Amino acid sequence: MKNLSFPGLPRVLIVDDEDGMREGLRALLQKEGLHVETAGTAEEGVRRVEARLFDIVFLDLQLPGADGLSMLARFRRGTPPADILILTGHGTVANTVEAMRKGAADVIEKPFSIDRIMAVVRRVLETRQLKNELTWLQDRVRELTATELVGLSPAIRDVQTRIDQVAHAPDTTVLVTGQSGTGKELVARCIHERSARRHGPFVAINCAALTEALLEAELFGYEPGAFTGASREGKDGLFAVAAGGTLFLDEIGEMEPTLQAKLLRVLQERTFRRVGGVQDVPADVRIVASTNRDLRAMVQTGGFREDLFYRLNVMTVHVPPLRERAADIPLLSHFFLDQIGRQMGKALSGFTEESMETLCEYTWPGNVRELRNAIEHACIVCPSGMIDEIHLPKFTGGALDGSDEIDRTSLVLDGNDRSIRALESQLVAKVLDDTQWNISRAAAILGINRTTLYNKIRLYELGQRPRAKVVV
Repeated sequence: MKNLSFPGLPRVLIVDDEDGMREGLRALLQKEGLHVETAGTAEEGVRRVEARLFDIVFLDLQLPGADGLSMLARFRRGTPPADILILTGHGTVANTVEAMRKGAADVIEKPFSIDRIMAVVRRVLETRQLKNELTWLQDRVRELTATELVGLSPAIRDVQTRIDQVAHAPDTTVLVTGQSGTGKELVARCIHERSARRHGPFVAINCAALTEALLEAELFGYEPGAFTGASREGKDGLFAVAAGGTLFLDEIGEMEPTLQAKLLRVLQERTFRRVGGVQDVPADVRIVASTNRDLRAMVQTGGFREDLFYRLNVMTVHVPPLRERAADIPLLSHFFLDQIGRQMGKALSGFTEESMETLCEYTWPGNVRELRNAIEHACIVCPSGMIDEIHLPKFTGGALDGSDEIDRTSLVLDGNDRSIRALESQLVAKVLDDTQWNISRAAAILGINRTTLYNKIRLYELGQRPRAKVVV
């Protein structure tokens, strides 16, 4: 139909036991450019629906041995389900209401006019097209959301500023540094999405995951018969696949020296050669490399080429560990909760105060990746409502060092009350004060869990955690 765009022709199925009705409707719809199939029985129609997806199903209400209304749900199988248009020669208000209640898009009484049929078909197809466009937009929003750095801390704002700066230079090589799990690939995707290369592909490869020979073949591709086991047709490498876009080289510090030299040539000449090839191929890509190692120190020890380091280090973006942006933990936690909760189909409304304190006090050696895994664990364990401490993984609260030890001579017993209760009350208060009310660390020092510590705080009426001062 004119002005409607579908991936291929819209598919229509006509299920009616009257030959004249089926063929007349088929001819009318095929003339409008639709792909039409027909079935004379409900069983045949169901088989066709199970074999392929249809956009519209015309379903006669009175079929031999079957009631169209009772069969309606079986014709709405598939993703997305077909829109059902009921055909009936005995239209009643009751039938119409029942058909619409079971999911029919419309009820058409026989005999019908061409204008009536075409108006209904156009309306249904236009609605489906709008739904398709909405689905595409929602998917695109999810993609863009997935390439946004979540956080408001000064540390993450610095990263966002660097990304915006380098995004305006679509050919500049970028080196992203930071510990494992901080989100270095996410930073690379942000750079790609905000640059003029966003319409091209984003291709990522982990340099530590492949041997030198395999990594070379993956990056540059190879000619037919270039080595034993090579494909007879040859293969394009990632430099060719990423043409017009961005090539992300993760863990560049693990690349072997020989391959480092070949990568240096690509950065200098903007060309590369396939394995076994003799012709130079243009390399129209932006290189974004990442590492969790100190490349400058590796240069000093000979573990990384100095000339390649300076070629890569044109623009550096350092991603801070999560402990240096602890203010972002609540925002990140709610972001992951919403994301994972929707994926699991769970109605999870937030975090209790105790669970959020646990999340904020933990040192997160695995950084943002570990935080996301912890939230996913909690989403699995928590049936609904709010995430509580019991739903989180068993955190240690961090390793204890000498700074956590207390001065045993500082506890002075009241002469009138030398009970264990009084001693315990003073001990708990002292540890809380020494740890600045870090519940996880205080509980670890006392050798109890956080829930027990909270109970003792209430029992001995020790008050609440002092509120942090806000610096404006």
